[in-house]
Amino acid sequence: MNKPVIVALAALAVFFSATAASVQPAQAQYGTSGSVVGAPTQEQLDECEQLGIDKAQCNEHNLLAKRRLTAAQANPATGSGTPMLSTAEGQTWVFIGVLAAIFGGVAAAFFFRGRGATPPA
Repeated sequence: MNKPVIVALAALAVFFSATAASVQPAQAQYGTSGSVVGAPTQEQLDECEQLGIDKAQCNEHNLLAKRRLTAAQANPATGSGTPMLSTAEGQTWVFIGVLAAIFGGVAAAFFFRGRGATPPA
């Protein structure tokens, strides 16, 4: 093959790959809030109305997020699912202290190792 044909094929490949990659994100902007399963069912619409979610934003992702939020608010002892941050006994400070000791020890080891190194001749 000669050089102009290779350049033309490369340009076409770049063009088609660029247009193919832009089709999927463009489809996410339209339709039922980007839902890949289509329009919400009547049960989902009823649950959205009960939870106070707008009809235009009613999809399974928003329903799951709202359920998770209401479950976290109903059970403050479990919180967001991150027990490190939701404990009332000060375990967060213990965790931070352990991390500081680990990273501080590594930093001190590098510092003292560097102090004892001999400079290159």
